[in-house]
Amino acid sequence: MSLSKPLSIALVALISPLMGLIMSLPLHAQDNLPGYVFSVQVSSPQQLDVVLTRAEDLRELFNPDEHSKIAIVLHGEELQLFQKMNYGSNTTLVDRARLLDQLSIIDIKACQTMMQTLSIEQSELPGFIEQVPYAPTEIERLKQEEGFTRL
Repeated sequence: MSLSKPLSIALVALISPLMGLIMSLPLHAQDNLPGYVFSVQVSSPQQLDVVLTRAEDLRELFNPDEHSKIAIVLHGEELQLFQKMNYGSNTTLVDRARLLDQLSIIDIKACQTMMQTLSIEQSELPGFIEQVPYAPTEIERLKQEEGFTRL
């Protein structure tokens, strides 16, 4: 079945603007949705485990069509829990954090300023942890530029 030339032109004229609109949408709708940010400074694996549990619980409460990831910004001694040399004693915690990151439930960020203070090299943290120059600046950026809510 072939369409008449005027009908074909009319369909192209109708569909072209729609295709432009579709192509301009982000690949992942969640990329433009506001999220939540936790500022984290804890000193034990148990305390960090509570933070991860709270993030999971919070994620179950909100509509993923209205909110994106939960950013967890680490800027205290908890950074040492993720050091590769400490993986053996923190395997369960690190693997849980990695899984939550892979499932797009959380996005963990590490403060490079605190890493320097704690003598942690960039290569000592797992690759799923995004490193940011300064935690307070990153938290403010998430709030101002991406509409995140600080918890």
